Amino acid sequence: MRGMRRILHVGATALALAAGLVAGSSGTSQAAASDCAGGVNGFTDIPDSLSGRGVAGAGAVIANFGGRPWAIASYEMHTGTVGGRQMGWGVLSTSSSTWGPSAMGRVWMDVTNDGKKSWIQCGPFDTTARGARITTPAYPTSNSASRAFRVCAQVSSVSPQSDILCTPWW
Repeated sequence: MRGMRRILHVGATALALAAGLVAGSSGTSQAAASDCAGGVNGFTDIPDSLSGRGVAGAGAVIANFGGRPWAIASYEMHTGTVGGRQMGWGVLSTSSSTWGPSAMGRVWMDVTNDGKKSWIQCGPFDTTARGARITTPAYPTSNSASRAFRVCAQVSSVSPQSDILCTPWW
């Protein structure tokens, strides 16, 4: 009987641990701005005007409608000093000339601390303004090979929608 209790206890402990790991994983399907805004999870809020050094490349997201560009935004990753610490953040700039009615630009940053096995998604952060510039909160950089960042973006509306594009991990 004692052996059976031990087996049941070990099994129940393993199930509880597995449930905790699943519930605590950093899946991206339920990510929100609240996961990193206001200093949550080690992130630091920054002004949308903050610029740093561009790293990890940049790109443009384009939503086409009727065979023509309907909404265009550029995205990139920046690093720089924030509050005396080296940090990284994402930037999205919407086009001032090609930005259709009700278009929405969206940017987020993924941060991994375990070599890209899992990550925290910071955002998305949205804008509907033509010629706008928005940033994600910043996260401390590290010399550790297990920490990496990437910035992703998308433009959309009721009908046209771009693909989701991301910088390489940096």
